[in-house]
Amino acid sequence: MGISFSLIARAVELAAKVFVTVRDSGDGTAADNSDLVTMIDDVSRKIDSVAVSIGEQVAHQLEKQQLEKLSTQARVVRLALEIDNSASLGMLGAAVASISEQIEYSRQRLEDGKHEWFGPWMIAEAVRIEALRIMATGPRAVAAVERETRNFRINILNHVGRFVITSVDDPWVRIADFVEGRNEEVLLGLRDVSALQASDTATGKGTEPKSGPAPAPAADPAPVAATVIAPAKWPFPTSSRP
Repeated sequence: MGISFSLIARAVELAAKVFVTVRDSGDGTAADNSDLVTMIDDVSRKIDSVAVSIGEQVAHQLEKQQLEKLSTQARVVRLALEIDNSASLGMLGAAVASISEQIEYSRQRLEDGKHEWFGPWMIAEAVRIEALRIMATGPRAVAAVERETRNFRINILNHVGRFVITSVDDPWVRIADFVEGRNEEVLLGLRDVSALQASDTATGKGTEPKSGPAPAPAADPAPVAATVIAPAKWPFPTSSRP
């Protein structure tokens, strides 16, 4: 088995914290980085644990390498937050370039139907956004960070939008609030990943074949629930509340 859904809850919490930090920075509020430092450290440790659990299967070596790189660069960003001065900026350029590679790799795995990569993808995007926020020193840079943050919000919905529509009250109001950066309620609602895990198990994704004779097929197999994370472009309102 490759990586599991165990990273999603931490990815959700980290992304939500980064969104709040970017919003507070735009409002001129002084950011308290202590919680973010702790969260990035926790996430990097969890990534290390998942990478170790992958084992030595050749088919999973590239996945393991990408997770290890993501953990390393997350620690670079954490250190930059701890230093919190101009000397830290030189550390971040290479980190952003590497994290962009992990983002693209995670996105490709999602397109391949490996929905458990939603967690690493969110972590990579959140860490990149935070690195860009630290590096932003002028109005144009700040505007770029805000644009990238909004794109991140939209891309999250491109993966879980259909699930949100069917699982919350007033979904379009909540979606608009999330995209426009008013709150993170939609995102925080994804922390319970039991539905994702159940769907992944039902579809048989992420499991290794077992040795021995194959079991006989069931006479009347029950219909399998659709995986709730389905990368698909879909329209939703973003400019105003309905």
